[in-house]
Formats: sequence, structure tokens, C-alpha cells
Amino acid sequence: MPSEPPTRIRVALIDDHPMVIEGLDAALKTIDDLDVVAHAGTMAEARQLLESDDIDVILMDVRLADGNGLQALAERPPRRSPAVLVVSTFLASQYVAASVRFGAAGFVVKTVPLSILIDAIRQVAGGGSVFTADQLQTGFVTLTPREREVLTLAMEGLSNKEIAARIGTSRKTVETQLSEIFAKHGVLGGRTELSLRAASEGWLEIQPPPTPHPTRTRRSRSARAGGLAG
Repeated sequence: MPSEPPTRIRVALIDDHPMVIEGLDAALKTIDDLDVVAHAGTMAEARQLLESDDIDVILMDVRLADGNGLQALAERPPRRSPAVLVVSTFLASQYVAASVRFGAAGFVVKTVPLSILIDAIRQVAGGGSVFTADQLQTGFVTLTPREREVLTLAMEGLSNKEIAARIGTSRKTVETQLSEIFAKHGVLGGRTELSLRAASEGWLEIQPPPTPHPTRTRRSRSARAGGLAG
């Protein structure tokens, strides 16, 4: 169950547009229980704020000048705070799904009324979530490294033969890989639809962090000796 939000909520803003930062800062300063304590506009600054212990809520834009803010969120070790509220101009399904998958507490568009944004900040500051039921059901598009490579080159307009030559495989293999992408993601209109969907939904913008391999424990020398002796 969500708890009561802090008496005063410390808020950080991550956005690379100075006018957006200034506008949000001015608006939030009119709210008695909110304190804007930090601004960021780059991926490095975003990563630093995401691991801060003296911030309650981060309002984070998706498209920063030097990367995708959701990539920084994906790379953050699991933690409950600061709570992250993604605030974006773009309601791309991949952005929503990544927000859910990588630990944000909600996703709202920048045109949301200030009163709704304030309510969302208070809810997530208390440990709640403001995702809608539809947002929670949005599927995240996962691609293998080779699928990402093939899709990237297809979006650049290379033919299957040219892609095959570029990545050192056969044309037939490229055709098979593209067909598998079409089938897996319900693409019916061929390469044009695939490219449009991948671009508009941000398929290639967020790379899930690699799954860590379990640490192998090495037996002690005495254990190995005991095993040999047995």
C-alpha cells in the first residue's frame, strides 16, 4: 500500500530544453509542498540523479540531446527511490513499456494539466504508481543483437543483399531474420511498415542491460583435495 508522501517533496527535473525546465521549475515552486532541488539535461547528469539519496521524485524526459533517458533508467540498479515519473511529448508504446519494465512509477505526457501532474508527483512520492491499466499491458519490443543490426541497416534503406554483405551472412539468412521480425511483431506491410513502426515507437532507442551471469563459486583448495582424496 502507498504511504503518505513526505511533508515536503524534493523534486528533480531531467530535460534538455531550458524553456521546459524553467517553466516546470516556476510552476512547481508555486506548490507549497514541493521543492525543486536539482536540474539535469544530459545522460551523465541523469544517471547521477537517478542514484541520488536526497531526491524523492524525478520528472524525466525521454529524448535528451545525447541519448534516451529511459536507457539511463534501464541501467540503474534496482531501487525504490528516487521515484521516477516519465514526462514525455511522445506517447510511443516502447517508451511506455520501457517505463514500466525498468522501474518508473508512471508515464504522463507533457500536455497533462498541472493539477494532474502535481497529484501524480504526490502519489509516486508516497510509493504509489500512476500507470493506467492500458499502460501496464503495453508490450516491450525486445530484439536480439543480430535483429537490431539487421533492422538498423534495413531502416537505412539497404537491400537484403547489401545487408548480407555488410554483416557477413547470406541474403537468405537476412530474409529469414526480417520475416521473423515481421511475424513476431505483427508487421504486415513489409519493410516500409517495419521501418515506420520501429522509428515511431523507438524500438532501437533503448537497449536492455545484459542479464548478469550467476557468479560461480570456486571450491576451496581443501575441498578439492578432499574430493580427490575420496
